[in-house]
Order: sequence, then C-alpha cells, then structure tokens
Amino acid sequence: MTPPASFAGKKQQGVAIITALLIVTIAATISISISTRLQLDVRRTGNMIAQDQADFYLLAAEKWSQRILRQDKKDTKIDELSEDWAIEIPPLPVSGGSIQGKLTDLHSYININSLLATGKVDTTTEKRLTQLFKSLGLKNISTQAIIDWIDSDSTTTNPNGAEDGYYLNLDDPYRTANRELQSISELRLIKGFEDGKSYQLLKDYLCAYVAGSDPAINVNTASAEVLKSLSADMTDALAKDIIDHRADNPFNDLKDFTSFAKLGTIIKDTAKLSTSSDYFLLRTQAIIGQANKIMYSIIYRDGSGKTEIISRSYRTL
Repeated sequence: MTPPASFAGKKQQGVAIITALLIVTIAATISISISTRLQLDVRRTGNMIAQDQADFYLLAAEKWSQRILRQDKKDTKIDELSEDWAIEIPPLPVSGGSIQGKLTDLHSYININSLLATGKVDTTTEKRLTQLFKSLGLKNISTQAIIDWIDSDSTTTNPNGAEDGYYLNLDDPYRTANRELQSISELRLIKGFEDGKSYQLLKDYLCAYVAGSDPAINVNTASAEVLKSLSADMTDALAKDIIDHRADNPFNDLKDFTSFAKLGTIIKDTAKLSTSSDYFLLRTQAIIGQANKIMYSIIYRDGSGKTEIISRSYRTL
C-alpha cells in the first residue's frame, strides 16, 4: 500500500529539520572552536609580547647598573654600602607594569670556588670556611667534601672527602661534578649538605661563581658572620663594632682596617682581603602584564672601571 502523500511530505520535512539542526550544530561547534583558538592565540601573542617587553626592561636595567658601577669607580677607589650601587631600586612604574632591582657585592661573601686555586687547595679560604662552619655550629660538614666535588680527580680526600664511590651508593645515585660550582644551591648535592639544614644556615654567607682572578673579601661590605670567619678570636661584639664603624668611616685600605681595634693582632692572614670589589650580582625583576621574570646577572668591573657581563640566568614566576 502506498502511504498518503501528506505522510511522505511530513517525513521529508522531519528529515530536513534534523539535517538543518545538524548543520547548525556543526557550524556552532566550528564557530566556538575557531573563537576559542582565536582567544588562545590572542592571549599567547599577548604573553609573548609581555615576555619580550620584560626582557628588554631587564636588559635596560642591566645597562643602567653597569653605568652606575663605572661612575662609582671614577668617584672613589673603595666600595662600601652607602654608595649608589648598594641602594636597592624600589618597584618603578613602566609601560604595562613595573621593574625593580638590587646590586649585591659578591666580595661580601666567601666564594666557595676559591677553595681550589690552580688545582691546589687554597689554605686561606679553607681556614675561613672551617671557621665559618664552626661559628655557625656546623659539625658534620667538611671542606674536604667540597674540594672533592670541585677537583678534577677521583681520589677521595681523607678522612671526610667524598668522590663518585660515595654518591653512587646513595638511594638516588649521581656523580661528582669535577668542576667549579655554578650556583651556591649546588652545595645541597654535596656530602654533609643533603638534609638542606646546613645549606640554609650557610647560603647567606657563601657564593659560587667563576672569577678571572681569585676574589678577595671586601671588609667594607662583608657581613658579621663573614668577618668572624677571618679569625677564631673575632667575637660577635668586635664584628658589630667593625660594622658600626664602617657605616660612617669606611676603611680606605687594609692598614686602616687592621689598625682599627687592633685587628692586626688577631687577623694574622690578610691575604684575599680588600676594601674594593670587582664582581657584583644584579637581581632584577620585571612584571609586565602576566609576565613576571627575574634575571640574575654577574657583572665584572676591572681596575679602569670597564664592565662586562660574566653570566646571566633567568627565572619565570
């Protein structure tokens, strides 16, 4: 039996409606997909522009800091904490965000890489590190383990050193670096520092960078703990007196320093001490839109005042 024409027509109309709804659904899906991708592309492009803009501001701050250091060398032959370079830059408004920075004298720390000089243990740095460990109450760490981490051989320094044989037997084994530390945080891999507690106590008094020459400690910028590392007879009160004195009367030379409070009678080794600095760490942070970047730059300044960037590293928040 042939169905009535009206029934067939209604059936065709139903198919047409379903087809139309399907087309509308597909079109809407495609439209939403295109819109979503467009929004992601716009946001991605905006983030890339903000990141690039932040990079330019960071590099500009680096140039500005170099200019300050060059001018400082022209103005004075010593480096101390009341000078322009030592003043932290507060957040400054820039197009799209803000930027801030701070220069730190790397000579105010003990450079851990100074433990080895031309392949040999530097006794001056070793004594100062040992004294620093002692004054901080750290009894389970040794300079020998640090030396073995830095030196190029595989011979363990007795009795407290550690080479590959020690580290490969750990639950998460690894090998010694056999080169200078690239960052002070690398200490956490070395024997005695694994629990992190010793590192937390020491990180404010040590630094790690590769210098063209063996850097000295600047007595005009060194902290109380670093000053105490210069002698076993350096008391808390004496270190405070040094810091209070230099705030108004920075030391012009080592003779000026050792003559203060008869320091020459307790500091027998004045090697690698100075009243000026060559290496500085610049920490700059730029916040532009959603971009939040931090750059660390090590700046070297020679005796004539010429500056150059030794290294850069970035951190994105």
